[in-house]
Amino acid sequence: MWLSVVSGGLATAPGGGERDDRGEADAADLALVVSYQRGNGNALGDIYRRHGKRVESVARNLLGPSSEIEDVVQDVFIELQRALFKFRGDARFTTWLHRVTVNVALQYLRRGRRKGWLRWLGLDDAPQTAAMHNSESRIEARDICRQLYDILGTLPEKKRTVFVLYELEGMSLEDIATTLGIGINTVKSRLFHARNEVFEVARQRGALPAFALQVVK
Repeated sequence: MWLSVVSGGLATAPGGGERDDRGEADAADLALVVSYQRGNGNALGDIYRRHGKRVESVARNLLGPSSEIEDVVQDVFIELQRALFKFRGDARFTTWLHRVTVNVALQYLRRGRRKGWLRWLGLDDAPQTAAMHNSESRIEARDICRQLYDILGTLPEKKRTVFVLYELEGMSLEDIATTLGIGINTVKSRLFHARNEVFEVARQRGALPAFALQVVK
């Protein structure tokens, strides 16, 4: 993906074995949904244990640091509890869950409950590369991450959402299109412009040391 220092390196397109694993995961998700629809209340807890961390990750990357992240996650699963009876398996459950998460997180942003968008990384969170062998290098990496997230906060909501889902969450273009209910060409266009804007501002601010960014085709 585009940001190597921020994302820590995201997975490339899945191979055959990973597609098989994905199919098994989808089947397991659907089985839990059906179980819940048939009256097994414990199935919701199992869904939370399977996907709670991913929901939190999407919310955190969209909102930045906030004491409200737990509230967002809670609201997502409250909404999920209400909507699970409507799920018929026409789309992947994870795609549907991402859509709910994005909608809830953006509602928080639109209500003005988050001002700005900045994810502060602790020293221990700075990704490790061959160029970072000492505390000074790690602090520098943290500062670069801080600048990049600050830059992302200047993006319009639509571009930021596509950028976050693709670059930071590692979602495919197809899954993003389905999640947001837009065409894949629209996803590509927003991602293209978001990348250009982020790269240009980062270049102007001098936030582009050799090990910080990896530009891909």
